[in-house]
Amino acid sequence: MKTQFAIVLHLLVIYYAKMMLTHEDRGTQKARRRERWERALRSASSLEELLKLSDFPDWKLWKPRQKPRHLEPALRRDSPRGALLGTHRSTRFAAASSNRDASQEITHEIFQAIDEEWQKTQCMPRETCVDVAKELGTNPDVFFKPPCVSVFRCSGCCNSEAVTCRNTSTTYVNKTLFSVIPYKYKTEPVLMRVANHTKCDCLEPALIRRHAPQHRSGCFPAQWPWDSEDSHTLCLRGQIWDCAMDQCVPYPSRHQGELLRPLHRCDLNSSVCAMKSRRVDQISCSCK
Repeated sequence: MKTQFAIVLHLLVIYYAKMMLTHEDRGTQKARRRERWERALRSASSLEELLKLSDFPDWKLWKPRQKPRHLEPALRRDSPRGALLGTHRSTRFAAASSNRDASQEITHEIFQAIDEEWQKTQCMPRETCVDVAKELGTNPDVFFKPPCVSVFRCSGCCNSEAVTCRNTSTTYVNKTLFSVIPYKYKTEPVLMRVANHTKCDCLEPALIRRHAPQHRSGCFPAQWPWDSEDSHTLCLRGQIWDCAMDQCVPYPSRHQGELLRPLHRCDLNSSVCAMKSRRVDQISCSCK
């Protein structure tokens, strides 16, 4: 009798242990699912994806309601068919929301405002102003007018904190400015090339090379010639000083159009070129 009781007690202990392990396993799986869901929610890249992940009741009606804005020129609302279609959409949206409390209803105007704000903050090339002297690293004795130029640079928010908005394709555009070197030259026009971002993506941050020498590629007075007829004039009539080529070139330059072709990001370390007493040419991505 005691042996049978011991066996039953032993089986009960084993059963209880299995039940506890199953409960803990289910709890662990549930926690993992919630963790995956939270990561997916944080990484949502659009309003539709966010509504879908959050199991919002009206997420299926959000995308179809975007179509009337594109179809509006072709299908006027004041036409009989347009009025009927608009009424049908409104009825569907109202019916889907009628089961919820009035205080919890979110109107289409709120969805639209959030979506427009979301689109405005995406990682993309945006027109911005850059300081010419800081961009090119010129000598402090030289200043430019206008001091800034307008180009496109990558900017915007990414859906993860582990990545940043970076350029994946770049063109170099010519900018014509006045350079001023007091007491040496009169105000002279110069031609310089400035990076213009054309494509962007959310990528991991680039490695920071703390001991890499800073690259300078601006117009230095020491590189400008003194052999012209007028010692205070850089180039002859019909020419302009090209800061990248370090010489006078005809204006407009016949190579100006070649700078518009897209280029991928150049990852050449400037310290490699510095060891050879050269500098990085971003256009050819080589030491020159």
